[in-house]
Formats: sequence, C-alpha cells, structure tokens
Amino acid sequence: MTKTRNWSDFLGIAAFIAIAVALYFAFVFAPTEASMGSIQRIFYFHMGSNAASIISIILAAVTAALFLRTGKPKYDRISYSCMELGVLFGAISLATGMLWARPVWGTWWTWEARLTSFLILWLVYVAYIMLRASARDDVTIARIAAVFTFIGAIDVPFIMVAPRIWKGLHPVLEGEAGGEFTFGMTPNMLITLFVCISAMILLYLYLLYQRTKLAELESDVAELREQYAE
Repeated sequence: MTKTRNWSDFLGIAAFIAIAVALYFAFVFAPTEASMGSIQRIFYFHMGSNAASIISIILAAVTAALFLRTGKPKYDRISYSCMELGVLFGAISLATGMLWARPVWGTWWTWEARLTSFLILWLVYVAYIMLRASARDDVTIARIAAVFTFIGAIDVPFIMVAPRIWKGLHPVLEGEAGGEFTFGMTPNMLITLFVCISAMILLYLYLLYQRTKLAELESDVAELREQYAE
C-alpha cells in the first residue's frame, strides 16, 4: 500500500534543499568579507538562527494569549513547542555568535547590549521549559508559564534596536551605528543572508509542525492512560 505524502513531508524536503542551497551560498557564492575574512561566513547562519528564535517567541506569545483566552489545549501545545525550539535555535545563535566573536573581538563573550538582551530571551526560554517540566499536565502551571512568553516578547524590540541605541561592538548590517566592527553588505552578501535566513525559517517551521504533532500524540497517550487507569 502506497503511503500518501502530506504537506509537511514536502515542507521537510523543501527545508532540506533550502539548507543545502544556503550552504552553497554561504561558502561559495558570497564573497569573503574584507576585514573579517572567512569567519564572517558563520554570520549568515547566526542571523538565520537568530531570526528563527525571535519568530519563535512571537508565535509562543500569540498562542499563549489564545490559550489564556480560550483555554484550548492545542494553543498551549503550540506555545510549548515554540518555546522548546526557541531554546534550540537560541543556543545555536549564541554559539555561532561566540565562535564569530572570538577571532573578531578577541573574546568569546562581552556584556554588550545586543548580546545581553538576547541572552535574557534565551534564559526566558529555559525558565519556561523548567517550569513546565515541573508539572506539564497542570493547567495552572501552564497558565503561569504563559507569562514567560510575554516577558520574552517584550525583550524582542530591545534585541532589534540595541546596536543602534547603545553603540557597542555588535555590528549592524548597514550604516555606522554598531561600532568598530560595523560592515557594509555587498549585494551578493545580502542575497546570501536572505537565502540563509529563509532556509533556517523553513527548517524551524518544519520542526515546529513535527514537535506540535508529537505534543498532540503525547496528550492523546496521557488521556488513554487515564481512561484505562480508571
């Protein structure tokens, strides 16, 4: 019997192809940056994971608000899945950022405005997961944890504008606001950045769908256990 593919299968294939294309653009198509050299290429995936992490907290906050308003578990499952993936993509963003910073800044980490505000967002993700892990099936805990998604969403504007308001080391894409290591993007670099961000977002959406389906199955299994336990 032939299994019919659903749209998520095609999304997964598209994400795989997009990542492969992004690797080509990042390491072949994009020129080597004049002042930073080849280490700058990690920036494309750093920005992609950063974008996915920020999208994740926004989606988590929206679905958490819907959960608080309607009480429907499906919204809570989506919000929880977003927060889990936020931990993953946030960790990738922090790790790639530190790998870039060591040769360019001469240090793995500095308490610069953009870095600090993004670290706060990642800690919000972690705090949410720890709270939910303490009592995943408790509706009251789920409602309390939903507040963490709003705290993370409030942090997003600070992450976006930090390099321009607080002129630290973190570079900006264009202009002179970011400090010593600001660089201008060539057209090929901008194309590569767009491709890499799009690829990471596609991968994120595919993982989000799969994680949400898994959460739904976990809920169904828990309900069956309760029924048979009675």
